[in-house]
Amino acid sequence: MQLIAHAALLARLAVPAPYPFAVGEILRYDAKLGPVGTATVSVTRLVKERGAEAFEFTASGEGGPPGWRVRYDLNSRVGTADFHSLRFHRRLEQGGKVDEHGYVIVPDSARYREEGVPGEWVAPSDPLDELAFVYYLRAAPLKVGRSYSLDRYFKTGYNPIQVKVEGRELVAMPGGTSATCLAVRVTARGTTMRVWFTDDERRLPAQLEIPLPFGSVTLNLVDRPA
Repeated sequence: MQLIAHAALLARLAVPAPYPFAVGEILRYDAKLGPVGTATVSVTRLVKERGAEAFEFTASGEGGPPGWRVRYDLNSRVGTADFHSLRFHRRLEQGGKVDEHGYVIVPDSARYREEGVPGEWVAPSDPLDELAFVYYLRAAPLKVGRSYSLDRYFKTGYNPIQVKVEGRELVAMPGGTSATCLAVRVTARGTTMRVWFTDDERRLPAQLEIPLPFGSVTLNLVDRPA
């Protein structure tokens, strides 16, 4: 796959306000993870993070067979002015085992640190975490047939993030309807996520295929916000 990394092209992926989402937006999904589970993704509130106004994005989901239930929770704080990640928390519970990490991200100094772990590491000056990245793609001016190479994940070892807009596809929507969506493939260090965004001004993620440590989960939108 040819990646277009020309500086002018990347500049056109800037996402200045206004954004196609707002505080109070809640997206609910059926989650195909063994037996069907559920997931919720929301723009929860505006907060102050180290003096800057920030969106707080949250995502949670659970599913799996009895005795091996899986639950994941993500929390992301992203500056409203520049759309840079400032804080990120991830918790994954699987079969009674918990894997939990919290990160403080400082774009101004291009560093991040993990809570409870000594030291700090280099980050891009315009960092994004994995939940923020989905909202970033909703606002980015993606073009069908284009490929993009982005060095924005806050853990630099996973960069570049490769984004391919594969085409337009019909995807089932709540209420028995369907919508034309942009089919987007996102790859980082051999791991791929796919997202289908409605091809309109809201760019709702109508369907997602998300890799997890034990396999993958497919999310289908079941409650479209007004």
